Amino acid sequence: MSHVRDEMDRVVHDAYEGLSEEEVISHSRHRRRLHWTLLCRNTAVALAALLFILSLIHVPGSSVLKAAAYFLGALAYLGEIIILTDWFSQRVPHREMFMAYCFGPLYLLLGVSYLLDH
Repeated sequence: MSHVRDEMDRVVHDAYEGLSEEEVISHSRHRRRLHWTLLCRNTAVALAALLFILSLIHVPGSSVLKAAAYFLGALAYLGEIIILTDWFSQRVPHREMFMAYCFGPLYLLLGVSYLLDH
């Protein structure tokens, strides 16, 4: 039972660190801005997930919901870039930024395509 509890504590701790990214922010020159950027990024991700779930219900205008979700996803990737580059003050290897650099613009294109489908 103790092993399960320790594992649950580790999972909760890892999830908290993933959402708060305290380690990244603590070494930043822009701590306050990064804190707000992180809050905006996490909010954009949560709203995008909610809009995607709502769009699955097949309500009228579901393509608009999907477009908004993709735009929020692109905004979240922009937030990720800002966080990882410390407000563009540090160079980060492209292999670490691959997802954000590729999927951010892709999400913008997908959002536009859903708007055009509307």
